[in-house]
Amino acid sequence: MVRTGLSILGLAFLGVACGRTSEDAPVNGAHQAGGSAEGGAPAAGGSGAVMAGGTASVDELSFVDLTGAPIYTRVQRLTNRQWENAVSDILRFEQRGELSAGFAAPIAGVTTFDNDELVLFVDSRNFSDFEAAAEAAATLATGSAQALAALAAGDDAPGFVRVFGRRAFRRPLSADEEAKYQGVFALGERLYGAGFAHGAALVIRAMLQSPHFLYRTELGKAGDRLGPYELAAKLSFWLLGTTPSDALLDAAAAGELASDGQLEATARSMLEDPRAAAVMRDFHGQLLHVEYLDGVSKPFVPEYDSSINADLALASNAFFDFLFAQNLGVRELLSSKQAFVSRGLAPFYGVDAPASGLELRNLGPTRSGYFMQLPFLMLWGQNAEPDSIMRGFQLESAILCGPRRPEPATVVRPPPARMPGQTNRQYVSQLTSCGASCHRYIDPLGFALEGFDGVGRKRALDDGQAIDSAGSYPLAEGVMSFADGNELMAVLAGSEQVHTCYSKHVTSYALGRELVESDRPLLQSLGKVSLSHSLKEVVVALVRDPAFRTRKEGLL
Repeated sequence: MVRTGLSILGLAFLGVACGRTSEDAPVNGAHQAGGSAEGGAPAAGGSGAVMAGGTASVDELSFVDLTGAPIYTRVQRLTNRQWENAVSDILRFEQRGELSAGFAAPIAGVTTFDNDELVLFVDSRNFSDFEAAAEAAATLATGSAQALAALAAGDDAPGFVRVFGRRAFRRPLSADEEAKYQGVFALGERLYGAGFAHGAALVIRAMLQSPHFLYRTELGKAGDRLGPYELAAKLSFWLLGTTPSDALLDAAAAGELASDGQLEATARSMLEDPRAAAVMRDFHGQLLHVEYLDGVSKPFVPEYDSSINADLALASNAFFDFLFAQNLGVRELLSSKQAFVSRGLAPFYGVDAPASGLELRNLGPTRSGYFMQLPFLMLWGQNAEPDSIMRGFQLESAILCGPRRPEPATVVRPPPARMPGQTNRQYVSQLTSCGASCHRYIDPLGFALEGFDGVGRKRALDDGQAIDSAGSYPLAEGVMSFADGNELMAVLAGSEQVHTCYSKHVTSYALGRELVESDRPLLQSLGKVSLSHSLKEVVVALVRDPAFRTRKEGLL
């Protein structure tokens, strides 16, 4: 078996970059060094000019890319996860159900996060999903005396409409709405027989299909402060992943979200709720592609068994939870010497296995942060070989927010075989030596992790040759050089560009949209907070900012 050390995606980058004739020109207009994108305009990433030795100049990059295309929707549909949590909470289910399990998933690859406005819409499939799930939820909520008692006290139909309506719509119902849904309640009794459960079930079905439940809105004059119920919903869905509680709605009604100080206090309280840790776990998981770990495969590595894939995901999530619980941030994400280890992962780390479950272990001086832990290294490894191109690409995308790279080609020519005695770095460098500018940025980042093979084991030699992990990368602060992955992570942990990039991701996830150049002052301000404080403090700083609490011009 010929070892290439490259994944299909890595080869796709090579297909864009190297070895193409005019007939193979990439359809997306990706350019060779010194060339231009289709139409003559320079492609993202600069002109392709390089310094001696293949290192890009500092002014060649657009640091922390902000070329998004938000629509600034003011009517944001709930995500599938938010829908499930909200339904469970307003119907007082003792356990989270699986009512949304069959919902259509957002289109993958369009946005970084699945709560982005660009992938949340309602088509015929979504309409059917919401309708069927609303009916199933109503049946569960009214199907037994115990379930109905948890939902409503007594058989007061107007009271039920008023109380449940406020929970479902996240605000008090208007007089007209109360009358309308009382009519729905009466219709349920006429259609299905006398009894509180029949009327309540039809009200639940109707409200769960209403736009007032399915969408979180920010309506009104642009520039005005959001209303108290809008702020309650925005905070709760972002930080807790669910609808506002009765207590939070009471606070909104009492004017307790009117000032910035009150809003900050509410956010800080939410950040100590265990549900906030789950939300931030989801944020990091989407940013770093934890969902891909289930598909890791190493068929030509005898020591690997697919049963450890679940451990890879668990260890990732446990690490994210640890950082959040300990009030840490992106600096520790990049520099921590600790990782969670299971019996299956221990041999690859070269440490003693725990008796059971996961244990937090100090891994010593050879590893720094998440990008030098097994989940990332195994995910971006081809059998026993490191996938240097994809390691570099993923690192740049997640932490540096460099220019948007050309999409991978769909058809790739097989690369030449790796020669005996040729290191992975030499091989990749040979394949990417045609001058494509993107490889001059991402390859050195991937090569910094050359001291770890495709299953994340530490190595000093590659086919008998000494490992070369040295490189450089042009940060906003200047071109930085590093000898290995540890030095790279130390530099990144102190870089304003990195903290601004991380703040970009936090803000995009919080606001549910892509970011643009006008957002740069906000992100730079949050980046300064991140440099010396935790993720929680970045969240609080964002809540205090007008970008979070005021209305934008946008589409309905």
